[in-house]
Amino acid sequence: MRPTGALLANLILVASVAGCATTLEPAPDAQPVASVGKGATAEHHGVRVVAVAGAWRGFPEDLERAVTPMLVTITNDSDRRIEVRYEHFGLISRGGVLFAALPPFEMTGALSEAVPVQVPYAMFGFGVAPYLAPWYPGWAIFNGPFPYRPTYYGTYAVQFEKINLPSGDMIQKALPEGVLSPGGRVSGFLYFEPAADVKRLTFTLRLIDATTGEDLGPIEIPFVVK
Repeated sequence: MRPTGALLANLILVASVAGCATTLEPAPDAQPVASVGKGATAEHHGVRVVAVAGAWRGFPEDLERAVTPMLVTITNDSDRRIEVRYEHFGLISRGGVLFAALPPFEMTGALSEAVPVQVPYAMFGFGVAPYLAPWYPGWAIFNGPFPYRPTYYGTYAVQFEKINLPSGDMIQKALPEGVLSPGGRVSGFLYFEPAADVKRLTFTLRLIDATTGEDLGPIEIPFVVK
């Protein structure tokens, strides 16, 4: 689904005034991967992450002028179930400034209707968060405790208003929240706050055991800003 009329105009306007796009590529000390875009990978506790910048192919075409999209694939070869929550991701500057992953499903106004998601990326062993069930008809829903975090979503509502609602393509391609089981894999885009006045950013995923809540430490992938 593509937004039309005033919504389309607003998205283009916001993208045009948001400033120059943040162009990322893996830092020299990162482990690169071949991909459409510029990607790198890292592993911790048997969980491997591939993060790819410059991979966005959708509407709006100039999305990078409003947010920093990154295509993320998580493969869980550990024996633990791993939480996948937007609050566990970040782009962090050398000075410790966090550019957060914006929750893509906080929609209001003209684009408030539900958009059933058909994610084009292969995945298995993944149970989507229960509160996202309406967006993922026919998907396996995680049947354990996975509460909605209103404090996190509310914090970034204003940030999302700056880009005037996500497009249909952003919804379709977004990485969903949920629980990744051992042997599972999930892929999708994260939309980070736009970074300014930085030369290096570290993509970070904090690994949390979905059963015990234990923090297993971060997966970190360094990128440089061009």
